[in-house]
Amino acid sequence: LQNRRLGVRVPPDVHKQEKTMKEKIINYVNDVVREMKKVTWPTQEELKGSTQLVIITCLILAAFVYIIDQILSNIIKGIF
Repeated sequence: LQNRRLGVRVPPDVHKQEKTMKEKIINYVNDVVREMKKVTWPTQEELKGSTQLVIITCLILAAFVYIIDQILSNIIKGIF
């Protein structure tokens, strides 16, 4: 088969390969479900430990930023 406007040869089965939007959505959802079955979810204890680690890290970083902010504020006040 040849596309007359572009002068390009098109394989005869190319139109059979085109999928409708509905088929694409169904395939996408099926792929998502298939991949989600492969996921290993954390246990409740692992989740608690990770949450505690994140909270502690955030508090430490907040304290660090506060201290640096106070030091720089005092330096700038001293200059002006």
